[in-house]
Amino acid sequence: MRGLLTYAAASLLAAPTLASPLLSSRSGNNQDRCNHDNPFKDVTVYANYRYSTKLRQTIAAFEAKGDAAGAAGARVLQKTPTFLWLSSIYDIAYLEPQLLDAKADQAANWEQRAVPLVIYNLPGRDCAALASSGEIPLGPNALNIYKTEYIDPIVAMIRKYGGLRYIIVLEPDSLANLVTNMHIPACAQAAGIYKAGVAYAISQLQDKNVAVYLDIGHSNWLGWPANLQPAAKLFAEVKMWAGQRTNKFRGFVSNVSGYNAYNSTTADPIYGLGPDNSNWNEWRFFKSFTPYLINNGLPTKFIVDQGRAGVSGIRSQGAFWCNIDGAGIGTRPTTKTDDCNVDAIVWVKPPGESDGTSDMSSPRFDATCRSPDAFVPSPEAGDWHEEYIEMLIKNANPPLV
Repeated sequence: MRGLLTYAAASLLAAPTLASPLLSSRSGNNQDRCNHDNPFKDVTVYANYRYSTKLRQTIAAFEAKGDAAGAAGARVLQKTPTFLWLSSIYDIAYLEPQLLDAKADQAANWEQRAVPLVIYNLPGRDCAALASSGEIPLGPNALNIYKTEYIDPIVAMIRKYGGLRYIIVLEPDSLANLVTNMHIPACAQAAGIYKAGVAYAISQLQDKNVAVYLDIGHSNWLGWPANLQPAAKLFAEVKMWAGQRTNKFRGFVSNVSGYNAYNSTTADPIYGLGPDNSNWNEWRFFKSFTPYLINNGLPTKFIVDQGRAGVSGIRSQGAFWCNIDGAGIGTRPTTKTDDCNVDAIVWVKPPGESDGTSDMSSPRFDATCRSPDAFVPSPEAGDWHEEYIEMLIKNANPPLV
């Protein structure tokens, strides 16, 4: 099934209690006056058919249980844009069929299509954990492989289908690890390649139909006040390494694959009793981070992942990130963020794809995936997790139907 959805323009607060209607971004909102160059504006964001196909088994499972509401919720997800992850060189082969599909829909409906992509394959990837370790090991030729066998083919594909628009999330967790985890040998060893790889990707992803958002972790990571200046300094260094070709570096993305609320009115306990972290939601993080970005010559636009952020207060520790039990689908993708610097709420992590395996015998096992807060059992990172998606749909806030 093909799924396409224009970004909603409905009013929201984080942790809402009412469902937002799914309206076209063309219908306008009060951000039009201050965000005319928003790459999510006046487009229909493509909902990739790989994700919608996976949800067929979820619909069948709900129907077998006589759960009509659950099945209807899964059908809503089939039409909701999630990002397509290019997590390996092999994944690039799956990109062209979906670009062809998006192109055909664009031609048939006379509406601009935007394809959301995640570039995620740095050498020595996931240096602070094990669940999502990558395919390119650190070594003398690692950066060249990343450039010539991964980034360059993606850029060529984007140019081949230049009539589409592209929203790109660049290398989740990578640079954030260099701010806080340099005490981990794997991160210290990967630092130079991470910076050079991200800088190269930025410099190459500069076509007029592209918008690039660089990952900044989340409010309970780089959002702690002591991390703001070091983070901005690091991002400025990477931008400098990219040279003059940075015009399409639009801004930053937070909470990728995370569970933190965008604009909640009360602090989740993971931020401390005070709360100890004054930036206790993603919006507060953005507002506090912006002056540091300005001072370092960096862009100040943001997008935020809310695909699994519908339920707060379900983690005993902020460090627990893997397949959190009790989670629910969050606010649906929308350009109505009530902040001119926040381009959109998005679903970067496709709900239903696992964060990591709970199988302790797996080479990619990370202990966090058997934490007291984790849903067990769970499959390998990226694999479909049927029991988990059914829980996410049932716990959706706002409800899907």
